[in-house]
Amino acid sequence: MLPSRRSGSGCSISPTSTTGVVVRMLCISVVALAALCLFASAPSAHASSGGSLALGTVTGNTLMVACGGGQWLSGMTCHSATITGCPSVDNINFIYGYLPPAGTPQGIIVYFDGGDGTSAVGEATELQMLSYYASQNYGVVEIAWATAWEQTTNANIQNAACRPATFLNFIYSGIYQSIATGTGGNPNAGMCAQGYSAGSAAVAYSLAYYGAGGPVGTGGYLDAVELISGPVLSDIKQGCMEPNAPNVTVCPAGSSPECQLGSDSPWTLPPVYVNTDANYLKAWANDNTCQNTYPTFTSSASNAAWLAQSIVDQSNLTGLGAAPSFSYPNTAVSGWLCRNLLKTDPTCPNAKDYLGCPNNSSTQGQIFYSQVTTGTSPFNVYSVDGCQGPEAVPSGTVSALTVVYGGQAPSGEVAVENDMAGYTPLFIPARCVRRSH
Repeated sequence: MLPSRRSGSGCSISPTSTTGVVVRMLCISVVALAALCLFASAPSAHASSGGSLALGTVTGNTLMVACGGGQWLSGMTCHSATITGCPSVDNINFIYGYLPPAGTPQGIIVYFDGGDGTSAVGEATELQMLSYYASQNYGVVEIAWATAWEQTTNANIQNAACRPATFLNFIYSGIYQSIATGTGGNPNAGMCAQGYSAGSAAVAYSLAYYGAGGPVGTGGYLDAVELISGPVLSDIKQGCMEPNAPNVTVCPAGSSPECQLGSDSPWTLPPVYVNTDANYLKAWANDNTCQNTYPTFTSSASNAAWLAQSIVDQSNLTGLGAAPSFSYPNTAVSGWLCRNLLKTDPTCPNAKDYLGCPNNSSTQGQIFYSQVTTGTSPFNVYSVDGCQGPEAVPSGTVSALTVVYGGQAPSGEVAVENDMAGYTPLFIPARCVRRSH
């Protein structure tokens, strides 16, 4: 979940990752001016979400700031803003950047980074993916929160997810509508999101509780999502409880039609948060007992509170928490999970080595994907082999796509890029296109 969680940023990158970027940079001076107009005119998010939980409001978004720190795509225009009005949740400041599409706009892609989200992007590989989207005429949005989006004074993570959900709705209501329905717009442009680790949880909460993936007539608007190494907050109870929850099998045989394993087989790991992640959950969930050392047994109150603020909160069983929706008939869902590591610490699993041992990301992801209904289409979960860290999907390979890529398994980075934005030479269609909402 940490911004520094990944390794392998020095791996070789397919030329498809950067095609067209040089040409795109020639247009920056023109589109930057257009971006100013879009930011200034973008309305605040609606108070109603169409989901079981309400949204807040984005305010102060006309203030321009520098896009600093190497976290933003070149040519982006950045603004500071505040989210207010999320029920029971503190106001939060943030900076967001927008690089508008060149040529005929193909859509908008919003990126949420992992960990606490206070960095817009964690590594060069993520920027390379965003650069590819820009080269395919997608507008790209990044966000950096002033403080952890998951943490509040009195609320829980499920309520705190109002923040990324409100931001997504804000981008849809303002920037996306401008490129889809404005002069020279493209009504077939997609409104899409990509999240990494805890960032994938931000997207999943938006789908399950805040109406972003709702069916026709309910206000749903996300056309495609790419969920990388997660969602890691699917069942916080199973991640935090002591004694540990039972192991989870990812893509069990015969029960997961969405699973794309290729030559891989299902794998079984704990859904337990490793040490560094458990420390984050202690703060985010306002409970210092997450993953306390056994034989300390977790209290029933803590278990209930953790479950009630999860993505898969099983409210129909516990009577606690809001009612989630796992039917996304107009949203393409792609999940990407590391099956194994290129180099594994020989003391795993006892060491809980943050970079050298598998972590909870694939099993927590499985808990969410097992709930998503078969009515969601297209819906695929891909296994990724040889990751250079437990969540380093871009550095691994996807055997399920070997045939599609002419006999050689593509890297996770290339596979995600092409799944979202398409790749014409191989006739891979973009999932980020407008669907029926």
